[in-house]
Amino acid sequence: MKFMIPILPLLLMSILFGAPSHARENNFPIDDCDSLFKGIKFLLGEADKNWTALGKKSEGSPVYNEHAKKIQWSVEVAANYTTIYEGFCTKAE
Repeated sequence: MKFMIPILPLLLMSILFGAPSHARENNFPIDDCDSLFKGIKFLLGEADKNWTALGKKSEGSPVYNEHAKKIQWSVEVAANYTTIYEGFCTKAE
């Protein structure tokens, strides 16, 4: 068991450093990447629309909270899609 302790960090490092190269080898088709990009733009546009509407409402009102939740959801989903886009649709440097 003691001999496995020095090997464990090497195993974890190989997994961590091997994953990005694997992602670069398995890029999405251009059409899928374009769709992802359009989806990200749409979600950020919706967040912007809700942000504009949010400024006209009084803080703490139900309508204000509804717009705030929509903004949070849109931005979180856009961030998740951006991570996928960067991992599978951008060129390796």
